Amino acid sequence: MKIFISIASYRDPLLANTVKDAYDNAHYKDSLVFGIVDQSYGMETFDPGYFDFKKQIKYVRIDPHHSRGACWARHLVQTLYNEEDYYFQIDSHTIFDKDWDKILLEQHRHLEQYHKWPIISTYPYPFDIIDNDLTNLKKGPHHKECMLLIVNQEHTFKNKQEQHASAKGTYGKKQEPCHGFLVAGGCLFGHGHLVERVPYDPHLYFSGEECSYALRLWTHGYNIFHTCDLPVYHQYIGKYRTKHWADKMIEPHMQTKWHEYSNNGKNRVNRVTTGKELGIYGLGNSRTLQQYIDFSGLDYINQVYTDKNVPELNYKDSI
Repeated sequence: MKIFISIASYRDPLLANTVKDAYDNAHYKDSLVFGIVDQSYGMETFDPGYFDFKKQIKYVRIDPHHSRGACWARHLVQTLYNEEDYYFQIDSHTIFDKDWDKILLEQHRHLEQYHKWPIISTYPYPFDIIDNDLTNLKKGPHHKECMLLIVNQEHTFKNKQEQHASAKGTYGKKQEPCHGFLVAGGCLFGHGHLVERVPYDPHLYFSGEECSYALRLWTHGYNIFHTCDLPVYHQYIGKYRTKHWADKMIEPHMQTKWHEYSNNGKNRVNRVTTGKELGIYGLGNSRTLQQYIDFSGLDYINQVYTDKNVPELNYKDSI
């Protein structure tokens, strides 16, 4: 049994900490395979040779001015996948509880009793950097309730040129897994074959990543779940690191500006969410776009959202 851990990092000084924390807190340490695309200068953030488990790390470094954004980097990470049993996509600023891998595997196997291809995905609990000290990290409150991903109606369908949905997290009063229809790019766990069946689109930039990927997964036959007692934490503030779209250092060296990648990506998201043909980066054949609309209430074609109370379904219910 192998778990492929996908990490796309952009000049993130917490990358090494994320890898070390994942390994140190894993129950099945020998089962981990790290796939890392590090968009950084030299050994700015990471040296794979530093780790005793370096043979379990597949590492590619790219100068930041060659980057085409987060989805492009996640796509490159997936080229390092080698038929591992499970796929776990995280961000490079993540920390973990003890035995996080055992917990996620148990949750996933429990869901497999009722659903063929479950996906566990939600926004992880937060952690803080104390006094700007990257060695002093403090986990936030660990709630037992599910973190639900719901539609942020303030930011969904406000731009009539974009068929995008924005998500927000909220704690539901649920202590069992909950059906979902949106995913979090920074915490997604499922069967490894999703890499081959639903590969990341390298032509997306950042905006629309999560809503379009959720729709693609769902129409390919994967069921999305938010689980309770998630053993993963995420750094949301981001002031300590540089973001691609705000990196002044790379601007003089970029042949294509970030906003051009972003605009092209938004156009592709529009095509995905309205069912246009995009080959392997489009919708699946297991379920239709209309079935997704009926299930979720999220109608990209007419730019309307109707709350269907999807988390109220019993997690054993078939979709």
